[in-house]
Amino acid sequence: MLIRYAGREHGVEVKSFSNRPAFRAALTQAARYGRQLGLDEITLVFFVEYVDDANRVKYETVYQDEETGVKVRPVFVETSR
Repeated sequence: MLIRYAGREHGVEVKSFSNRPAFRAALTQAARYGRQLGLDEITLVFFVEYVDDANRVKYETVYQDEETGVKVRPVFVETSR
């Protein structure tokens, strides 16, 4: 999804969290989308039933993709609360 707001373009990719390998693959995929869209940064939103504070800190860290140079900002959205 590409959002234009306040003269800037923002990329948002949406996924369901299933496991760590799928999480890592989604980071790489989002970085490629960001590059295709001409963005330096993209937000990757994961829907998850529940995430504790420790895992939120662990997984919601900015990922800099070496191949594309795009920063991916993962964000968890809890569906059970």
